[in-house]
Amino acid sequence: MPPKNGTRPQDVDSRVAEAVDDLAKPNDGLITLSSGVVLRGKQAPPLSLIKVMAHFKRPDPPTYFNQTMGREMENPDDPDYLERVRAYQMESSNALLSAFILLGTELVELPKKVPGPQDNAWLEEYNIIGLGDAKPNSASWRYLTWVTFKAVLSENDLSLIRDVVGRLSGVPEGAARAAETFPGSDQASR
Repeated sequence: MPPKNGTRPQDVDSRVAEAVDDLAKPNDGLITLSSGVVLRGKQAPPLSLIKVMAHFKRPDPPTYFNQTMGREMENPDDPDYLERVRAYQMESSNALLSAFILLGTELVELPKKVPGPQDNAWLEEYNIIGLGDAKPNSASWRYLTWVTFKAVLSENDLSLIRDVVGRLSGVPEGAARAAETFPGSDQASR
């Protein structure tokens, strides 16, 4: 006996399978930011990402002579060392997220209210605020700075970029998650 709504069991099965397939597809890597800007995530070159991650060496902890043990020992609780570790984490996270944005995204859709990377209006704001040395003739600098200065408006936006590009690029989740601490204002000075 057919269901009361007129659909046959195979139609239901087909629609369920279609819905599951749609959930499995990551929307072709589309990343919709809170600004309304849509980026497409893509695989960033793995060797480039490895080089970015390897470029930053975790600081070595200071040592002290322990009288009781009669030998040199590391002091991982040293305040200066802890500050250097925080700086290392910030720099390496910023660099990885910058690589994700520059090598792993491309602009797909730009809302009318948002100036694009080639627009000089946002660049004027950037210069007036004094966020760093502008390199307006560099397409890469313009894109990366525009994404972090105009397109990304929240930490959730950064998480979306990190998750999509990290997944597509095969970056271990722990390394990609470290990039979440990326502050947009720090990036703007690059």
